Amino acid sequence: MSTPMRVAVTGSAGKIGREAVRALKAAGHRVIGLDLRAATIDGVRTAAVDCTDFGAVLGALSGIDTMFGMAPVPQLPDAVVHLAGIPAPGLSDDARVFDVNTLSTYNVFSACARLGIRRIVWGSSETILGLPFNTPPAFLPIDETHPDLPNWSYAMAKFLGEQMADQVTRWHQTLSIASLRFSNVFDVTDYAQQPAAAANPHFRKFNAWGYVDARDAGEACRLAVEAAFAGHERMIIAAADNITGHSSAELAAAHFPQSPFKSRLEGDASLLSSARAGAVIGYQPRFSWRNVKA
Repeated sequence: MSTPMRVAVTGSAGKIGREAVRALKAAGHRVIGLDLRAATIDGVRTAAVDCTDFGAVLGALSGIDTMFGMAPVPQLPDAVVHLAGIPAPGLSDDARVFDVNTLSTYNVFSACARLGIRRIVWGSSETILGLPFNTPPAFLPIDETHPDLPNWSYAMAKFLGEQMADQVTRWHQTLSIASLRFSNVFDVTDYAQQPAAAANPHFRKFNAWGYVDARDAGEACRLAVEAAFAGHERMIIAAADNITGHSSAELAAAHFPQSPFKSRLEGDASLLSSARAGAVIGYQPRFSWRNVKA
């Protein structure tokens, strides 16, 4: 384990946020949550902060009394995991989804740069890659060299977040940012969808049958906080398999016959490659729909 750090997690009450907090705390880091409502979850305190308010973000990250201990001067976090925002397309009107997600990401990046917080991990998205794939993928399995083709306001906000990360790390060369392109995040209750996906694979074509367990997503956040890399890194975070259990090569041949294979597909291996995340931060997905209770 790396040296214990002070880590602030925005959106700490969300599906990934809860697991990121747990993973960081289990690794020995000192964690505070920042969310719309104050609370205590799993023994970790959460302060009420609206991440669309730059002043509130700057104030929170510059130190909150007693949150990292009882020092006379509030202590800055060493790293920020930014997961706050509207977590999926269709949960509000398009303009609000775009506004909230773009502004909150800018506010966190800008506040960290101004305060000298040198590590940011944030929740980007697979949607950048061309979902719902009405235009077939350029190749399979999809990796970070695939063209960015945001088709929704939600995806556009994530795309612009990554563009901001490129420029902020250019301006501030001691700052590093990990853009974690999460696949469709499943918690235990979401796995009830799996039999329907297996019976009707066409309905999951929209994201190439990808998913990731929330626990693996949280662990990816922890790994990215601890990893040593420079600048901005984009990484797909997905499960090792597809959600249907069917042969990935057969799914691809049936639904994306125009898409060439970039590498060999074995069994039901994911059509979203997490190899880059494995190389940069050591990410290895542990959970599958097959071991949902593990």
